[in-house]
Amino acid sequence: MTADIDTALLRALAAVARHGSINRAAAELGRSQPALSLQLRKLESHCGQTLLRRSTRGVALTPAGQTLLPYAERIVSLAEQMVPAAPAAAPRLCRVGLIEDVVSQHLPRVLADFAATHPGLKLEAKVAPGRELSAAYRREELDLLIANPRLCGLAQAPAWAMECALPWLAAGGVCPEEDELPLVLFAAPCSWRDAMLQALQLAGRRHRVVFESSSLLAVQAALEAGLGVGALLPDVASGKLRPLPPDSLPALPPVPLALYRRADRAGDPDLETLSRLFFRELSRLSA
Repeated sequence: MTADIDTALLRALAAVARHGSINRAAAELGRSQPALSLQLRKLESHCGQTLLRRSTRGVALTPAGQTLLPYAERIVSLAEQMVPAAPAAAPRLCRVGLIEDVVSQHLPRVLADFAATHPGLKLEAKVAPGRELSAAYRREELDLLIANPRLCGLAQAPAWAMECALPWLAAGGVCPEEDELPLVLFAAPCSWRDAMLQALQLAGRRHRVVFESSSLLAVQAALEAGLGVGALLPDVASGKLRPLPPDSLPALPPVPLALYRRADRAGDPDLETLSRLFFRELSRLSA
């Protein structure tokens, strides 16, 4: 029989994964750095595996830690939901802004699960380009925002940030054997588009744009139809749309993503839970 794991140990792992730093995670959890380090060592001892890799740049999860993280986040979330909350006088509002790039399989499930387990919270989601969402966040029309930190222009430090892989994709995972590579792109301005074009130009690979759209669904449909190759986050890959074999095309830089939370609601437990759920799902796409 497997021994029970203290949820405090799992909460410590999740906090370190979010911040990439034991000191910052300890500050969030209200513990000292030595106390948090002891909890992490206890968790590693319980699992019989090394979960964290320490370096001068901070702390990162090992493959074993990456495997454990989704379960840790889920267990901690369920444990918190077991505690009866005081009845609210009126439903509270939570407004979330998402760039379309990340709205695929995982994030709608986050919103649906959160809404089902928090019936006293009124959830509103807005999907739009990053600059439009950033402006809405500055006007305090959003409580949470997930966007590219390099493009959104916010001076505020994010609650967490990560880099997601950006693979080349094509119907059946087959790269067209053509002198000019057919490309399916997002319409300009788009950082992904710029990265693809620059990578191909530096590699000397001839190419032509056969389809472009500002809609994620349209770009995905064009790729699945076999019109050409493009780059999207890994979670859109399906039976029809698959990553190209390694070295088929020049590698693309990872996509930075960050979550911003309004400072005046920093202590809101519901927003903290939703932030952790977003982190758990997007961490599956980490580069």
